[in-house]
Amino acid sequence: MKRLFLLVLIALVISGCQSNESEPVSITVAAAASLSDAMKELNSVYEKEHPGTDITLNLASSGVLANQIKQGAPIDVFLSASESHFQNVKQEELLEPEYQMPLLKNHLVLIKSRSSTITKLEQLGSQEVKRIAIGTPETVPAGAYAKEALQSENLWNKLEEDLIYGKDVRQVLTYVETGNADAGIVYETDYLTSNKVELVENISEESYSPIIYPAGVIRGAGEEAVNYYSFLQSKKAKAIFESYGFQSDVSNND
Repeated sequence: MKRLFLLVLIALVISGCQSNESEPVSITVAAAASLSDAMKELNSVYEKEHPGTDITLNLASSGVLANQIKQGAPIDVFLSASESHFQNVKQEELLEPEYQMPLLKNHLVLIKSRSSTITKLEQLGSQEVKRIAIGTPETVPAGAYAKEALQSENLWNKLEEDLIYGKDVRQVLTYVETGNADAGIVYETDYLTSNKVELVENISEESYSPIIYPAGVIRGAGEEAVNYYSFLQSKKAKAIFESYGFQSDVSNND
């Protein structure tokens, strides 16, 4: 009887270990909307390499995501398109101190609908342009950078009444694609995703703050979130980001 009991006990222990090993791990990644396409491909690659991991992707403007984190939303990793929104989360001591870094760079472009005839930024104040789309500056980093650029060119006060605000940079792109806006200011990476808009010009990087995408692990997140964070820095992940137009060399801004 004693031997039988021991055999049953060993079988239960082995069964329990196997059950734990096969139990899937879930992480939630909150990423700026401008990262949508790159993150979907990157997450697909990660899940294939880590069969037991399931990634939930939460896409929104960086300001909205930062507020969600501060309100206690179940998020494990945060990729922001804004250093200021990232700092807001950091100041609340909601990030793991050793797992945060500048990850990517981007820059602004002026785009137009196919029916528009404008050829340069200065024409935004002309009669040819009735509706201009940018992200809401308070919550959408691309909108905040766009506001800086327009102020630098002394166009903000002149254009303010003609602006249409998007809840994120992808909505700004959609406004221009559908002709609901004659022109818009988006990241170059967003422009590259569309064949329904035309490039007017790259906006001078001297007219707005450097566009840096920081990444970090939320305090209390598990080991898999740290593994994922490390993956973001890998050559494979950087190659994916660069294929969508992002710059992965942020050494000048460290």
